[in-house]
Amino acid sequence: MSIPLSERIGAMALVDQLRHREMAIQEHLDLPRRRAEVAEGIRTYYQSHGIAFDEATVEEGVRQFFARRLEFQAPALGFTQRLLARLAMAYRPLLKGVAYSVLLIALGLGTRFLVESGLNIRAGLSADQLAIDVQLLQMDLAKQRQRLEQSKARQARQPVPVVADLLVKIERVLPSPSQSLNVARPDPITRDNRATLNARIEQAYFVLAGAQNNLAKAKKRLNRVDHVYISLDQQQQLHNRLNAMPLPKADHEQLADWLNLAGEDIAKLQLEKADSTLDAVKDYLIYAAEPLTIELVDRPGIKSGVERCYENSGCNPNSTRGKSWYLIVEPFDAAGKQTWVPVTSVETGKTRWANRFGVRVSYDEYLRVRQDKLEDGHISQRLIGRKPVNSLSMHFSQSTNATPEMILEW
Repeated sequence: MSIPLSERIGAMALVDQLRHREMAIQEHLDLPRRRAEVAEGIRTYYQSHGIAFDEATVEEGVRQFFARRLEFQAPALGFTQRLLARLAMAYRPLLKGVAYSVLLIALGLGTRFLVESGLNIRAGLSADQLAIDVQLLQMDLAKQRQRLEQSKARQARQPVPVVADLLVKIERVLPSPSQSLNVARPDPITRDNRATLNARIEQAYFVLAGAQNNLAKAKKRLNRVDHVYISLDQQQQLHNRLNAMPLPKADHEQLADWLNLAGEDIAKLQLEKADSTLDAVKDYLIYAAEPLTIELVDRPGIKSGVERCYENSGCNPNSTRGKSWYLIVEPFDAAGKQTWVPVTSVETGKTRWANRFGVRVSYDEYLRVRQDKLEDGHISQRLIGRKPVNSLSMHFSQSTNATPEMILEW
């Protein structure tokens, strides 16, 4: 079988290439032998040409040659090439720095965005709250104006000088709707319009505070107007009840005087004092309408009588000098239930309602009741007085004075 010449030449060329490469590799791998051959060739050359040489110099030169033979010698770089090389070597640290810088910038921008958004939201909430407060003011204002009109109508029907003065003062302070309270809320709220919006809200709240203060004054005076009419109505009702009750002349005049005093206090706007007097008249009318009995206290643990000594130096137990005697009594209504009566203390001069009090009696009556209780522990005759229906006065038995002195403490 014949082999084409082209194939044989191609194969031989490849084999020679591989053989020369193998020889070159072997030369590099067998470095001591190669270094000795080169040194021997240099010596032979110097000897054949009559050149003097030093053996150590030849060895050192050959050694240094083979030491740098496989060393890469970088070519000299220009400025641009050196800059790119340094950037390439500093890639990771530079990348970290750039990343940190980008992160810080992003955080700064994000924080600023959040702060701006928060300020915008706060301004919007303030505007919304202002609108609510203004609406509440307008509603309350409408309600108070309605009350004012009602008071004017009643004043026209029932003129009262003190009410007329109050209505004039109410008209003066009752606020009117103000356009400065209406603040338009921009949409959207931005950094550019936020400052103007906040300034308008602040100014509106200043006006709102003044309007609320004036409205509070007007409401207080309207309440006093209502209070005046309530007190006048109560006074009239009590007058009617008093006139319908057949009281003794002295009792009628006493309560009528109290009602007149209450009317004077109403005219002076001393309404709390007037109400106290009217309540007292009401209680006395209720008290006058009921028939009562006055009985001696006859229960265990409660005294039925007391002895008072009014001598500064003290009283002699065996003498009646400087002494007074009181029997302890309690009032009952027609149903037999203990009740309350007005009692004026002879010792203090003060009057208060009491369900138990002392009535002054003679020494003999005091001893009689005492002896009665000592006999069997009870008082056989307890009834000592009565209060008739349609009367303010209590009437006592002959064992006491017609209008005996009374005490509230013992």
